[in-house]
Amino acid sequence: MTRKFILLLSLFIVVYACSTDDSDDDMNDDDQIGMEDDAMMDDDDAMMDDDDASNDDDTPDDMTTGNLIGLWALTDIRFDETMDDDDLEFAQEILAFLVDRECYIVTFDFMNNGTVTTDSKANFIEVNAGVGGLDIPCPEESEMTNTMWTLEGNQLTFIDTDLGEETVTVTFEGENTFIVDGSAIDENNYDGAEAVFTRLELQ
Repeated sequence: MTRKFILLLSLFIVVYACSTDDSDDDMNDDDQIGMEDDAMMDDDDAMMDDDDASNDDDTPDDMTTGNLIGLWALTDIRFDETMDDDDLEFAQEILAFLVDRECYIVTFDFMNNGTVTTDSKANFIEVNAGVGGLDIPCPEESEMTNTMWTLEGNQLTFIDTDLGEETVTVTFEGENTFIVDGSAIDENNYDGAEAVFTRLELQ
């Protein structure tokens, strides 16, 4: 009887030891799987960070010189409506009227050789009062100038033949719109406003 009890006790110890080892192995396997999952999540996070970084690289803060090349036209003026400036409101209405008829008062044609042609009809606008209201024909005359230009960050510089420089701060809205101080375009009519230029065509 004693030998039988000893054999049963030994068998129980062996079975318990094996089951404990299996349990430990399962726990180790689970731990390893968890560590692998954590590593995969870390890799995914790193890839997402890389993607975010690449997206940031694709969105420059400022327009590049190459992207500015082309024909741009003054299409709108913006100002704080709380200013209650009748002159600016009238200038805005005139500009909107002419742009709607594809008559552009001021254009810049930026060339890739570093020159820019400015065409301005601002000084030749005539407002005629008629029976049907105001009549604003598109001016046939214009003032054209050819200068050099450079763009560094948001600083656009025009250099004339006498090496005189005029620098304006430009604010870009996407690739097809930029904004400058209105007084730099027409200090008589657009002072206190922002002049909005839109790309018309690529060269």
